[in-house]
Amino acid sequence: MRNKTFNVGIILLSLLLLVAIFFYVTLSAEKDNVLKANNKQEVKTVEVKKEVHQGKNDSVASLNEEGKASAPDNHEKAAQKNVVPDSTRASAVSDQLQEKKSVPREFLVVIDPGHQNRANTAPEPIGPGAKEEKMKVTGGTSGVTTGKPEYKLTLEASLILGQMLESRGVKVIYTRTTNDINMSNRERAEVANQNAADLFVRIHADGSTDRNVHGLSVLTPASNSPYTKAIFSDSLKASQFIMDETRKNSSVKVNGISYRGDMSGFNWSKVPCTLVELGFMTNPTEDKNLSDPIYLKSLLTNIADGILQYASYK
Repeated sequence: MRNKTFNVGIILLSLLLLVAIFFYVTLSAEKDNVLKANNKQEVKTVEVKKEVHQGKNDSVASLNEEGKASAPDNHEKAAQKNVVPDSTRASAVSDQLQEKKSVPREFLVVIDPGHQNRANTAPEPIGPGAKEEKMKVTGGTSGVTTGKPEYKLTLEASLILGQMLESRGVKVIYTRTTNDINMSNRERAEVANQNAADLFVRIHADGSTDRNVHGLSVLTPASNSPYTKAIFSDSLKASQFIMDETRKNSSVKVNGISYRGDMSGFNWSKVPCTLVELGFMTNPTEDKNLSDPIYLKSLLTNIADGILQYASYK
């Protein structure tokens, strides 16, 4: 009896062990399946994420490519804002050409740098057939601050003015290109006459006992002078053009036009003539300005523009 009981117990334990093993194996298999499923899901998720990321990149790349073709970037937009319309550019170029245009025909200017390093006090008639006489050429004034004599300033200015005119198609002849010369006012006018100049331009500087006096003046033949009736109108026109152009320069004080019938350089001239007093060398500030290359070139540009205006008028 005991043996039967023992055997039954053994069988029950075995069955219980088998059941336990079965459940263990089943649970393990299910766990493995779950893990495999989860891994597959993770792989799919990663793949989906990659696809989504790649899709975004492709979309961005596509947008960038389309953007390049259809819309400018910020630099291009900024550049477009700064682009001058063709009409404006054409207008600007036209203005520049207008400012720098050459004379329409050959135009000859004789430039006379006033005075010389030594005065010639010998007399000469103030005009053809005149009994009245004046010194052939005076010594001129000098700078109260710079100490520069007028004859040096006038030659410097005349050479710059001549270069400006030549660069714009004007033919230029100088009465002198050195300070060491002896040439009367009558002889200077004869240079213009002999070359049949279109305009005789005399360059001088002013002086006064009053140091406060300053400013540019343009001298022109007087209307009642018996020597300059034939050239009065054209001379005045040239003088007015020069004065008007110089008035555009805010750095220059313009005193206006002075009519003179007592100047040998005018009275002996058979061609239109004008004389520019660049400023007062007896005024400390103006004396310094006239030795300042920037100021002087700016002033001479105005004078050149006036001469070109007269050339176009003629």
